[in-house]
Amino acid sequence: MATSAEILRRIASQRAQMGALDAQTLEAIARVYGVMYERLAGDIDALVQAIGALENPTIAQVKSLPQYRRLLRHGTRELDAFGAYLNSTIGGAGSVGAEIGLQHSSELITAMTGQRFVGLQKRVMTTLLEYLKPDGPLYVRLALITNGTIDRVIQQIVEGVGQGWNPRRIASAIQDGFGGGLTDALRNTRTVQLYSYRDSARANYMASGGIVTGWIWWAELDGDTCMSCVAQHGTVHDLDETLDDHYNGRCAALPYIPDFPLEAQTGAEWFDTLTPEAQADMMGQEKHAAWQDGKFDLSQLSEQKPSEVYGTMRGEASLASLLAESE
Repeated sequence: MATSAEILRRIASQRAQMGALDAQTLEAIARVYGVMYERLAGDIDALVQAIGALENPTIAQVKSLPQYRRLLRHGTRELDAFGAYLNSTIGGAGSVGAEIGLQHSSELITAMTGQRFVGLQKRVMTTLLEYLKPDGPLYVRLALITNGTIDRVIQQIVEGVGQGWNPRRIASAIQDGFGGGLTDALRNTRTVQLYSYRDSARANYMASGGIVTGWIWWAELDGDTCMSCVAQHGTVHDLDETLDDHYNGRCAALPYIPDFPLEAQTGAEWFDTLTPEAQADMMGQEKHAAWQDGKFDLSQLSEQKPSEVYGTMRGEASLASLLAESE
């Protein structure tokens, strides 16, 4: 049977493996999106040059340009093709996340009990993940990336022309508009992979025959950790609860075995070790001042909201909601 220190080292190793997988998946998506954008570069340049040739251009004039219509037409076509690629990629990412979640959770149970644990099979798990179903809300959301991106591009062009920006700045704004599509793609892919990883681990715990009686919310405690995750770190949850982290959330669900308590700090204990300046940087100056004044507890910083794709998601509560709750 492993010691608590050995388990913590194993957890760190598993998180590093998951981080490497995450980076590899997102890099592949960004590469494909970059190639798509390069194919649109000529259309963007042509539109910017056409705008630059107009004297005091109006929005109506720009929208009547053939270069404008061509960019939107080609952009829509390219984004639709990217969407088809993303649909297949995100399902694969979820499947791999589920497989590694099963593997990692089985390794932890084995190490913590000293007895080999054989968990669920991936083919069983992937059928249970509702958000991976092709007709589910996740794929409905992905289908909106094309229109949402084109709308952002149009908004950037309209704003640039209306504000009298120079062609170089308009070109940069168009690039930002297309960048929003990549951001959406990366956020959704990373989130579904991490949710599949966590939900598969929890399913393994439920299939342990009573060995695992709950799960521990485990955050990546560093300067980038949101206060919702800091507040949740180290808390113990029932097996029927879901680790409903926010988009891009890096938290994991570790097995809670009563005979093997993990000797580690809670999020609140870790936060107390930081300097007041570091605390204020993470929490925000006003929120930190209110917390120091006893207006709310650290545990109240984690707020649950409904999600069409995942049921619920947690995020950091606003100062206004915290103060209203204390009244």
